[in-house]
Amino acid sequence: MMTPGYVRVIIDRAIHRELDYSVPESLAGRVTVGTRVRVPFREKSGLATVVATLDESNAQGIRPIEAIVGDGPILSEQLLELARWIGAYYCCPIETVMRSLLPQVIRRAEVGWKKQLFVQPGRKIDKNEVEKLRKRAPRQAELLEAISRLETPMRAADLLRRISLDNQTLRALVKRGLAELREEAVLR
Repeated sequence: MMTPGYVRVIIDRAIHRELDYSVPESLAGRVTVGTRVRVPFREKSGLATVVATLDESNAQGIRPIEAIVGDGPILSEQLLELARWIGAYYCCPIETVMRSLLPQVIRRAEVGWKKQLFVQPGRKIDKNEVEKLRKRAPRQAELLEAISRLETPMRAADLLRRISLDNQTLRALVKRGLAELREEAVLR
């Protein structure tokens, strides 16, 4: 199968027509009909669904797609046919039909990912520091001991649930530089 040089997309905006974009070399084998992509549109980026792959296009000013959103095709060719039929039968724009076919999470490009906080020790912590902290803030000291025992970063929510402490205690340790939080995108 030959990789397409161009794709025809329906953008998630009310423009009532399909647009052509080129497929960059880095994405060539991964773009198929039904794939969600991020494309340049006017001065911004927009989300779109690939409705056709093309070997060539006569459109002027073609720009490349920016990225693929998600792992693979979201809509099958049969669903795209159904969307076109619904649009024709009910006299509504295809973008509106596509919006109703896609779950909100997919429409917003959060396909299968969510952001979570991970905690790890901020710096080397000695026993004297923990003992001083235990006198002033025993809950922070308990959390600090748990964090210092971590070998790899752990989901903050899991750690807090395990030792029955709240987010405020963790934020206080982060503010003092005794713990670090980092945000990671993980699969849903």
